[in-house]
Amino acid sequence: MSTKSLLKPRTIKVHNIGDYYRKEVTPQIRLQGNWLLVAGLQPDTRVQVTNPQPGVLILKCLE
Repeated sequence: MSTKSLLKPRTIKVHNIGDYYRKEVTPQIRLQGNWLLVAGLQPDTRVQVTNPQPGVLILKCLE
C-alpha cells in the first residue's frame, strides 16, 4: 500500500457496552482492518495505549 494510505485519517464510533438496566455501561472502541497492518500492528502482538490528554489516545506496538 502507498504512503498516502498511511496518512488517511480514520473515523470510528465509540459504542456503549454493558447493562443498560443496571446503568453499568462503558464506552468501547473496536479497531479492525487491513490498515492496521499497514500501520505496523501485526496480529497477536501487544499494544500499549496511553492518554496524554483528554480526547487523545496513542497506540504503540510492543515488540
